Amino acid sequence: MARTDATTWDERYRTREVPWGEAPAATIREALTGADPGTAIDLACGDGRHAAWLHSQGWRVAAVDFSPVALESARDRHGAGIDWRLGDVTTWEPAKAVDLVLVAFLQIPVPDLVRTLRRAAGWLSDGGRLLYLGHARENHERGVGGPSEPEVLPGVPDLAEAATGLRVEDLRHVTRETDHGTAIDIVLDARRW
Repeated sequence: MARTDATTWDERYRTREVPWGEAPAATIREALTGADPGTAIDLACGDGRHAAWLHSQGWRVAAVDFSPVALESARDRHGAGIDWRLGDVTTWEPAKAVDLVLVAFLQIPVPDLVRTLRRAAGWLSDGGRLLYLGHARENHERGVGGPSEPEVLPGVPDLAEAATGLRVEDLRHVTRETDHGTAIDIVLDARRW
């Protein structure tokens, strides 16, 4: 579902409080397990599952989403200790540099996603990390699940453009098995030089 306005997502969170389950995505868990905790932003945090997991690992987390219903639900489930922020990810800015910006399954038009990730890279402290995980463009024709609109599905060249100026440590497709078949995701893991 493409991001049009918060009301669409508010309705989704009203009808299914935890649409993607409680556990963080396995790819995120694998990438960040054992990382030294610091300050983090979970951009487009949705149900808060990634923010809550980061917090449990010792990170100081600001979780940003434009759906007040999602934030209220996340706050009620995951409680204090996370700085829940209402904001549009395409315009929101943190007050200071952070060690990690996590962007999981933000599916907005690809040019907007590239601009948002480039802006987020500017928030990183020296050595800070940008981690993106989303449904890949290839998922539209070869995989299952995710948005049906190809204009919100990035490919490797799009994420490479978003990472311009960063040290790219990982940029690849990731497959995961679901009840309906194989889903194809894409991950970008990059650091500020």
